[in-house]
Amino acid sequence: MDTFRRAPSRTPSRFLALTARTAAVLLGLSLLACQGSASGSASTKRVKMDAEEGPDFDKPITAKELAPTTPPPAPKFDDVALLGARHDLSLVTEHANAACACVKVAIGTSGSAAFQWQNGAPRLNDQSELAFAMSGESMACGAEPKGASGASYWGYRISGNDVIVFLEGAREGVPRASAAIIPKPVGDGQVYVAPAKPKFPYGKSLDGKALRCKVGNSATKRTAPFTRAELGDSSLRNASNAPAVDDVE
Repeated sequence: MDTFRRAPSRTPSRFLALTARTAAVLLGLSLLACQGSASGSASTKRVKMDAEEGPDFDKPITAKELAPTTPPPAPKFDDVALLGARHDLSLVTEHANAACACVKVAIGTSGSAAFQWQNGAPRLNDQSELAFAMSGESMACGAEPKGASGASYWGYRISGNDVIVFLEGAREGVPRASAAIIPKPVGDGQVYVAPAKPKFPYGKSLDGKALRCKVGNSATKRTAPFTRAELGDSSLRNASNAPAVDDVE
């Protein structure tokens, strides 16, 4: 009697494999769906937060918001006048302090009656500065250099406690300087005028015999020494000697 042996069925194995693959696909889709949901939720939350934090353009602007903001205060600078020539100052000759060769001269505070300012008197440091002005009005002046037409401020030098203001001939085409802010002499020091070259007549004594002419000092004496800025190149040479300037020719 033949014996028949039934072949084993493969259906359960195929079914299990198919089921496993299906479960894996479903799990992957589920994870993607969860990730998308979380991303969408975060995006929605971020948009909502942005909307809450951003300006509300539908809300009317208050008067306080429309008011201009107060600018920061401007920095304060020292407005004391600087040393050097001035073209906005002229001498009132009847109030001059001294008469020298070719010029009348005055020194003093910026508010002195001897001075006339074009745009109002500047603020000086009265402890260390003086205004200086000169005029050749009604003053005889002989032996001027060729091409010169009166005196012009050249500059100053310091000698000991004195301040010496040097004068040169005014040149054609160059603005004449008839005034300046100069250092105040220290203690009993004096202000003098002198010619920038010995052969110039400007600033000698009225009789022409002395090479410099005394102008004086203010009633209030200076106690502080000259600063390095005031000294300039005076400390490098004999300030009593006339500076080297070109003849006006």
